[in-house]
Amino acid sequence: MNSSDLTGIPKLTLDSESLLRAPGFQHQFSVRETYPLHTHTFYEFFLINKGKGIHRINGSSTLLSEGSFALIRPSDVHGYGFLNQYDLELINVPFLPAHFDQICRLMDCPRSLFTRPRLCPQLELKEPLLSDIRQKMLRIGEPESSQGSSATLSQAASQQKRRYLLSVLPWFFYQFVSSMEEGDNLPLESLPLPTWLSALLHQMEKPENFIAGLPRLISLANLSQEYVNRSFRRYLHMSPTEFINTRRMEYAASLLLEGRMEIIDICHECGFHNLSHFYRIFQRQYGCSPGKFEFISPSPPPFGQDTSAGTRP
Repeated sequence: MNSSDLTGIPKLTLDSESLLRAPGFQHQFSVRETYPLHTHTFYEFFLINKGKGIHRINGSSTLLSEGSFALIRPSDVHGYGFLNQYDLELINVPFLPAHFDQICRLMDCPRSLFTRPRLCPQLELKEPLLSDIRQKMLRIGEPESSQGSSATLSQAASQQKRRYLLSVLPWFFYQFVSSMEEGDNLPLESLPLPTWLSALLHQMEKPENFIAGLPRLISLANLSQEYVNRSFRRYLHMSPTEFINTRRMEYAASLLLEGRMEIIDICHECGFHNLSHFYRIFQRQYGCSPGKFEFISPSPPPFGQDTSAGTRP
């Protein structure tokens, strides 16, 4: 996979001949491992295996979480971003436009069903379908056996992987078609974050804003608190206060690891006026008291763990 720059946006390309011989596959364990905002010449499915994050797609932002399953088209400009302390693990399977056309003919559905929406088609998978799709995608990326005649076996394994990819792609597409036919409230087009909310989240990453707390967030949003609360619940599945406290606790943890301030000073520095409340929020997010935190490994919490905390600004 390589890239070329087109009007400032990298365009990723795949060697068609190589992809015809064997499928492409990527298993990325962090947003840091993904490409910046880009487009490409091929289609791809991606599945969020663990974690949460933001999907920047065609000028909008959508929420990603475990089970988010999306089809990226060649025309899409997209990339991934962090949401608070969360990170993403994703599985990515690219395929050629010729394969897409072939599957649309096989399923007797118009290409525009998938290409017309402004945002990429996206589903939120639940068990047992999530495990089924995950296993199929991981099987595509299984390493080839090194036993026997390497050249002959490698070619045979690549052809087998390609045949398997072409056998499961219609199943992947079927999930999107069936979700519309069954009317199960799974949207074909992912729900974008409103422009104001995306900009607000960016502003609230600044320490001077999340330290100032909920009043600053409402002021920056320039909307009613009731509307802001509803929007956070709808798009981020957390309250504004939970979002703020998560950022405050991350800041507190970084100050603790620096070891230059007393805990009570860190409490005030992070915008808390009640030390007991600070301790409760910190304990809820990191599973230990601030005093013990600096003596344990500062590794991030497990993927998927709900570390939202707090009920007050």
